[in-house]
Amino acid sequence: MLTGKYEPGQAPPEGTRATDAKGGADMIERWMSDDVLTGVQKLQPIADELGLTMAQLAIAWVLQNPNIAAAIIGASRPEQVATNVKASGVRLDADVLTTIDDAIGSLAERDPALTLTQSPATREV
Repeated sequence: MLTGKYEPGQAPPEGTRATDAKGGADMIERWMSDDVLTGVQKLQPIADELGLTMAQLAIAWVLQNPNIAAAIIGASRPEQVATNVKASGVRLDADVLTTIDDAIGSLAERDPALTLTQSPATREV
């Protein structure tokens, strides 16, 4: 989702997880709304300014977020892994973090107590 490949008002590109019933389409479906996709698109200029891919920006943000225990990277090709690993040394300064927060607004839950209540009570096996 955070790579920027999905755009508001557009069908998901063929061959992506959002079009693969066995590869995650059901999981991604809840994030495919125009408000979420529009918020994600607002991150592109921030990534560009920092010389990062959208995935690298997302990973760097996750690694610096004290409410997140681990970054789970959903790479499907070896070159994605190599690119994503480069985010591990990226430090986003406070101004950048504020700009990201402003861009995504209420799309990200910042209260760790609420993330537990919003998680599914059960998961399909």
